[in-house]
Amino acid sequence: MRNRPVILRFICMVLFMLLVMVSCTPPIGTATPTATEAPTSTPTPEPTESPVREQYEYKQREKVCYFPSFTNENEKAEILSVSTEDGSFVCMTTDEAQADSFINAQRTLLRFLRESGVAVRELNYVALNFDDNFSESEKDKAYIALSSTETWQQVLVTLHALWGDFTDYGYVYAMANTIAGRLGWQTDALEKAEDSAMDAFFCENTEALNLLYPAFTKLYATEETVKYSKLLSLSLLEQMNWCEALKKPIETQLEEFETLLYGYSGEIGASFTRQVFDFAYRGPYLPLCVRTTYATHIIDYGYKDCYSDVYGDYFSDYVTICQTAEIIEKEMVEEARRFGLEERVGNFCFNWLSESSAMATRGNRRSGYCHPSLQEAYVTSLDFYMHEYYHYIEHLLTPDSPLSFSWQSQAFCEIGNSHSRYPLYRIEKLFTQDSQSAELFYSFTGHAYRSGVDDFFEAMDIGCYIYDDFSFDYYTGGLSINSFTYYLIKDFGEDTISNLMLFPDTVVDVTGKTWDTLKEEWKQSIMDKYTGKEIPDWVSEY
Repeated sequence: MRNRPVILRFICMVLFMLLVMVSCTPPIGTATPTATEAPTSTPTPEPTESPVREQYEYKQREKVCYFPSFTNENEKAEILSVSTEDGSFVCMTTDEAQADSFINAQRTLLRFLRESGVAVRELNYVALNFDDNFSESEKDKAYIALSSTETWQQVLVTLHALWGDFTDYGYVYAMANTIAGRLGWQTDALEKAEDSAMDAFFCENTEALNLLYPAFTKLYATEETVKYSKLLSLSLLEQMNWCEALKKPIETQLEEFETLLYGYSGEIGASFTRQVFDFAYRGPYLPLCVRTTYATHIIDYGYKDCYSDVYGDYFSDYVTICQTAEIIEKEMVEEARRFGLEERVGNFCFNWLSESSAMATRGNRRSGYCHPSLQEAYVTSLDFYMHEYYHYIEHLLTPDSPLSFSWQSQAFCEIGNSHSRYPLYRIEKLFTQDSQSAELFYSFTGHAYRSGVDDFFEAMDIGCYIYDDFSFDYYTGGLSINSFTYYLIKDFGEDTISNLMLFPDTVVDVTGKTWDTLKEEWKQSIMDKYTGKEIPDWVSEY
């Protein structure tokens, strides 16, 4: 009987071990709490991990769908639909077994999230039979690829639908991968790396510490960046009690994650400031979406600026994307303040079209057009973005104006466009680095091209003369409209002429002359300045 205390202690130890085993198991690599750590909260029942296995009675119908990333036309598809207590499901397939598999997996995930403390609201789920999925998601509707069933990607899209598609990608990615592992689903296959190698990488590439979506895709980042961004995100989440974190508001979760991120950057001695821009996950093959204070940029898959050969590709990787968005944001703020509109402009959407998309939708591979009332524009080049934004400013200043398609409207927008660095830089590079153009400018002016708006508009004057272009067509009169507008600005000032273009009926009151008289005087000034100048033969080629 002397061994009874030993046996009792052994039994108690076994019971204690069993209790530990059924508690919330942290992901691999999670730090084990020390004996001095007090419990953070009263233990709560564990979320169930058993899968839902049901069959559903579907309604089969035909639906018209629009998938811009694949085609610019509507497509009809046979679909299966059903409603459950977890929401409505539309499956773009006629295979009931495939639909069952997806719906059961989604309901298993939703039950796990709900029992974990996540605020799960009723959503509409659309299951697609291709991977190009998430960009069509909208409020209370989530698009998930059927091929993502029971994978970390299904979790990620669901979390984005619940938390918002601009939620920090690094955190959502790590949480999705961890939850998928807990459910026994497919996790992201990652190549292991030494901590020292990861530390060295982030010391040399501090921008990647933002853990933004572009750094997780090979479309915008190197394989090395993708690998280490994923590994760091998972490593930081392992330092959190993710089961407890899920019970908190997403804002609180992100604050904790960001604190760990700053802690890591301090440990490796990296100078790091969190990027304030938001990046939305749009699926593996769809456009990237960037949101700043005044703009949302949706970058078409395959987008490349049509003038990238002149001044580089400003949306080529995750570093240049941030830099370009920051420059555009600054210029937009300046223009809004110019008219006292910074409290009214809101968030304007730029859709950056590839040349193929522009050709399919507009019949022109280089174009820009604006829908002011919808607060959005479609552009193929940085050359056009400020012009289109000025159409929106024009709409705010004169919402009832019938002159939106007048040449004066274009003139107002070209004044704004001259405030942007991009078109000025392209013209400057043309007349300084192209020997023929540089020689032409010198022969007409007697001096080499100089930076600034004066020589920019001088180039427009020369263009009007050598091409005999003195028309004021809304769509094709860019040279003459620019030249004439700057002619007026030199006499009356930019503010006065900007206002005149918004209210052209006041021309006599402002200038003392009619539009016809002003145009004739401008044309004569061009002829007086350049008559007798030799026009090179190569000019006729353009």
